[in-house]
Parts: sequence; structure tokens; C-alpha cells
Amino acid sequence: MLIALCNLTTMFYREGNFVSATNNYRGASPYNIYLLAAIMEQEGYEISIKDWTGKKFELQEITDELLGFDVIMMSANSWNWYPTACLIEKLRSVRDDQIFVVGGLQATLFGQKIMEEYPVDYAVRGEAEKSVIPLLRLIEKKGKPQEVPGLIYKENGEIRLNPVSPLMTPEEMSLLPLPLYEKLQESAYSCLSIESSRGCVNHCIYCSVPYQRSWRPLSAKTFVDRIEAYIPYLGKVSTGKFIFIDDSFIIDIKRAREIAAILRERQIDIKALWNSHVMELFEEEMLTELDPYTDSILVGAESFHEETLKKIGKYFKPEDILKGTEIAIKAGIDKKLLFSFIIGFPWQNKEIIIKEIDKIYSLVSTSSASALINWLVLNPGSRIWNEFYNKKKVPLRKYHTIYEEWKEEVFPLSATEVEEIKSYVKSLQNSITGGTYRLQYNVFR
Repeated sequence: MLIALCNLTTMFYREGNFVSATNNYRGASPYNIYLLAAIMEQEGYEISIKDWTGKKFELQEITDELLGFDVIMMSANSWNWYPTACLIEKLRSVRDDQIFVVGGLQATLFGQKIMEEYPVDYAVRGEAEKSVIPLLRLIEKKGKPQEVPGLIYKENGEIRLNPVSPLMTPEEMSLLPLPLYEKLQESAYSCLSIESSRGCVNHCIYCSVPYQRSWRPLSAKTFVDRIEAYIPYLGKVSTGKFIFIDDSFIIDIKRAREIAAILRERQIDIKALWNSHVMELFEEEMLTELDPYTDSILVGAESFHEETLKKIGKYFKPEDILKGTEIAIKAGIDKKLLFSFIIGFPWQNKEIIIKEIDKIYSLVSTSSASALINWLVLNPGSRIWNEFYNKKKVPLRKYHTIYEEWKEEVFPLSATEVEEIKSYVKSLQNSITGGTYRLQYNVFR
């Protein structure tokens, strides 16, 4: 049984074909497919990893490469789903005996619709580590569909949904094998992904991160053990740095300091990128202890507008952003901070957004920190997306139209106002040292 484990990047539709937008390398190396491949290999299965997120390609190339496989397992999210779906349909039109499995966030959110609308044999919801081996045994006709946690399948013409497996505990996570990073493409990515925890303590309305309010950390020692085991693979990425892919790396201050202490004790020399919440910047000693191992910190500030912070589910105030920055300056790490902000919420007019941008500019110009200004994107699975989607009830094949309809019906600004805001940000970028690096701006889509 020839098995391909696949991951596509975001692609653009051009002249009847999907074309990858990737040039040279992307940021973080994929994690899940290399981890799942390790689990399958551990159980004696031979796996071919088809990771197309780090190189440029066309859909026809992928089709030709996958025609020889018996089982094709696709990891999908909302941004790579359409090329993934087109690939499955293209392959099915040539071979009707291939078995297609869809996993990832897209299957967790829309697994039943995927089974209803696309020629897919199985979809898997939830964390796949407990599902993948029972699923392969089912495909080999050595098991029953009811034995596969989170499985969505067809039986006698009806779609059936198995209960999702309970979330993995930290103890179970600690027993997972290392991802098969020996098969990672050389220099296709800038940073090597590693996780120290799963889930997030928050429940923000714009976020589609799964397993909110369910933070599950590895112990400090287990995480540092894994860092040491991953170090040989740092040569595979262009910067030689880690990225901690946790949604919330330093929520537990004591654990974060323990991690720093063990790294120091073992004289481990690494640099990593990681995420932080605003209130965690108040912990000066922790920041100082983690500094030798820190390349940069992405801080989810999101807004200086107090009403916005309340509505999106943040539990801090605008002045806390400034206080955290002052503490980071005192600790000497403000130059490593990248604050992320979101503009374009339904209740924000142009005046509110301009005031927001002015405060972001002031933050950057009075410190060595940088900032990233993002327009709100409707992420499938987020609360703000679900609220609008539930009014529309479109088929999965057309759910990309939800965002366009939302922009017409809910988005608070005109196209002219969006361009005026873009021009205003550009004028600020031209007036600050570091320009577009210090004050980054993602264009409105």
C-alpha cells in the first residue's frame, strides 16, 4: 500500500490552473505532517511526504506525482482548501480506486460538508495522532470504522460521524515521536517548528485557533529535551533558528523561567521566535532570562481602542500595551518585540482607525519595537465568521463568497477610505527609521 501524506500551500487560480505563490522559502516549517509521518513509520508503515508548502509548483505537477499512490492523505486548512479540493477531483477523474483522506483544521470545521460535496473517502476531525493508525488499519481491512476517533465516513449511503478523541494530555504529548525532519526540504523554510504546548487560554472572536481555553503544556524538562533532539535539524532551515509554534508559549511564567534555567544549565545555544500576550510582558525577570534564547517575540496587542479590546475578548487595557513596552525597554529587549494589531472591525470607522494607527506609530517611534498592522480577515471557524455564515448557509464549494458578501454588507469602510488609510500608513512609514520594517502593513484583501 503506497501512502502519500500531503500538504499544499496557498495557491492562486490563473488561466485554468492553480499556481503556487511561494518564492524561495516560507517562514515556519510544517509540523503536523512530519509528526504524523513519524507516528506512521513507528508502526511500520512506509510513508512518502509530499510537502509542497516550501516550493513553487503548479497543480498539474502534483497530479502527475500522486497518480501512483493508493492512499492520499491531505492536511487542509481554509487557505489551501480550494487547490486541495481541485487536486482530489482531478485525481479522482483519472483513478477511481485511490483512497482520499482529509484532515487538519478544514476537516475539523467542515468534515461533514467535505464528505457531502467532494469525492473524499474519509475525513478526520480533531487531533489526528490517535486516529491515524486505526484509520490505516481500517483501510487495510483490519479494523472497523467505529474504532477510528473523529472519523467521518459513509455507510450504506449515509454519512456517519464518530466522536472526536479527547484532547491529548501533556503526558501523551510527551510520548510522541520526533517529527521526521530528516525528510524536510533543505533551506525551504526559514525556521524549524517545535511545540511546547497546545491550545490557548483565550477565546477571541476573530480567531479560528482550535482548542481555545484548553492550554496543555509540556513540562520544562521535556520541552528542553526536545529542543536538544531537534538541534541537528536546524541546519535544514535557512536561519538556523527555531519557531515555537505554541499559541501561548509563556502563559505559565514559572514554566517559562524553568525552561530558561535548563537551557542555561545545559549551555544550549539557540535562538527562537515565539508568541506572547500583552500582560506577560509585565514579567521583567522572565523576559531577561529568556532573552539569550530569543530572536523575536510576536505580541498579540490587537488594538489601542478600548471598546475593540472588550468586544474581541481581550482582558487588558490600552495602557497595558504601553506598560509592557516600558518593561521590555527596561529589560533591554524592546527591539525584539513585534506587536500585531488588527483594524477593520465592523464597529470601527475611519476616524477610529486613524487614531489607532497614530497610537501604533507612537509606540514604534518611542521604542525600538516594531508593529504589524493587519486588516481583519474573516477566518472560517472564528466566532465573527460563524455569526455571518449562519445567516447565509452556503455550500462549502461557495463558502469563499462569504468574505466578499461580508465586505459588502458588514465591513465599515468604503474602498476610497481603505486607500486613504493605506496612503496614511505609507506616509508614517516614510517618516520613521526602519520604515516598512518597523511599521509593517498588510494590504486589504
